[in-house]
Amino acid sequence: MTARAHIPTLDGWRAVAITAVLVSHGFILADSSSRPLRAVSYAAGHLGTLGVALFFAISGYLITTLLLEEREAAGRISLQSFYIRRAFRILPPAYLYLLALLVLGKPLAEGELASAALFFSNYWPDRQWFTQHFWSLSMEEHFYFLWPVALVWLGSRRAAIAAGVLIAAVAVWRPWSLAHMQLPFPALQRTDLRMDAFLYAGLLAIGMRSRYHAHMEAWLSRRWVPAAAAMALGGATAWAAAGSAPSLATLTQSALLPVVLIWTILARGSWLHGFLERAPLRWMGRISYGLYLWQQFFLVGHSAETLALAALFFLPHVAAVFAAACVSYYLMERPLLRYGRRLAARVNAGPPWVSWNHEPLAPNSEGSAGIRPQARSQTTGSSLH
Repeated sequence: MTARAHIPTLDGWRAVAITAVLVSHGFILADSSSRPLRAVSYAAGHLGTLGVALFFAISGYLITTLLLEEREAAGRISLQSFYIRRAFRILPPAYLYLLALLVLGKPLAEGELASAALFFSNYWPDRQWFTQHFWSLSMEEHFYFLWPVALVWLGSRRAAIAAGVLIAAVAVWRPWSLAHMQLPFPALQRTDLRMDAFLYAGLLAIGMRSRYHAHMEAWLSRRWVPAAAAMALGGATAWAAAGSAPSLATLTQSALLPVVLIWTILARGSWLHGFLERAPLRWMGRISYGLYLWQQFFLVGHSAETLALAALFFLPHVAAVFAAACVSYYLMERPLLRYGRRLAARVNAGPPWVSWNHEPLAPNSEGSAGIRPQARSQTTGSSLH
C-alpha cells in the first residue's frame, strides 16, 4: 500500500473490547459461596462475550477498508503483501505465548498446542484454560484466509453479494445447529456459526467506499442511531444472559456493533468520538493483541468472599498482564511489524500479481467514513492483532 489509513476511534474501541475481556476473566467467581458474587461472575462472562464480538466487528471493518484502499491507490490488491504483514504481526507474539506455556510447564492436553499454533483451536474439543482464548484468534485467522481472497477474485460488488448470502445462511444455520447438534466444543466458538460477525462489518465497509457512500453516511450519522443500537444490543445481551435466545443475541451483536463503530467514526464532534480518541485509550488499543494473549496467563478463576477481595486479586494480576503486553509490543511486535511492512512493500513493488481491471475504482478515492490516507499510522493491525 502506498498510503495507510488512520481510522478514528478504532484504537479506542479496541481498548473498550479488551477491557471487557479483562473484567470478564478477572472476575470469574463461580466457585464463590456468595450468590451475588456468582451473579457478578455470570454477568462479567457475558461482558467478555460482547467484547470479543466487538473485536470481530473491528476486524471486519478495518481489514476490508485497508484492502479496498489498497485497490484504490494501486489498482490491485496483493494477497502476498497482505499475508506477509499478517504473519509478522500475528504469529511471533502468539508463538512466544505458547512457548512460555511449554517452558513454564503449564498443563496442556493432547493436541491442544497444535490446535492453538495452527489456529483450529475453536474446533478442538480438549483445551485447558491457558489456550482457551485461541478460539477467537482461530476464527480471526479463518476470516483472513477467506475474505481477502473473496475480495480479490470476486471484486467488491460480487463479494458484497456473497457476504449477504452467507449472512442469511448463518442466520438460519446458527439456531438450527444450536437446537439440533451436539458437538464436544462450544457451538458459538465455531467459525461457521460466527462468520457473520465479520461479514456485516465488511459489507458496511464496502458500502462506505462505494458510489452509495454519501447516502450511507447520511443515514449512519443520524443522532438516534447509536441510542437505538445500544438499546437493542443491551436488550438482546440481557435476554441471552437470562438464558434465552443466544442465537438472537449473537445476530444482534454481529449486525449492530459495526453500525455503532461507523457512527463514532463519522460523529467527530460527539463526546464518544472524543473519548475514544484520548491518548490512553489509543495506546491501550495498540497493545490490545498482547493484552489479549497474556490475560489468559495471569487471570485465572478463583473464589472470593467479597467484591473488594475480588478487586484486590484483580488489580495486581491485570498489572502483570499490562507489563507482559508492553514487553511483547515494544520488544517484539513493533520491530517485527516494521520489518513485515518493509518486506511486503518490496513484494508489492514487483509486477502486479492480481489486478482489478474489470472493476472501476470507487469515486471517493480519498476515503470515506472519516478516513484520510496518511503517510504513517498505528491503525494497521486487526482488532485482536
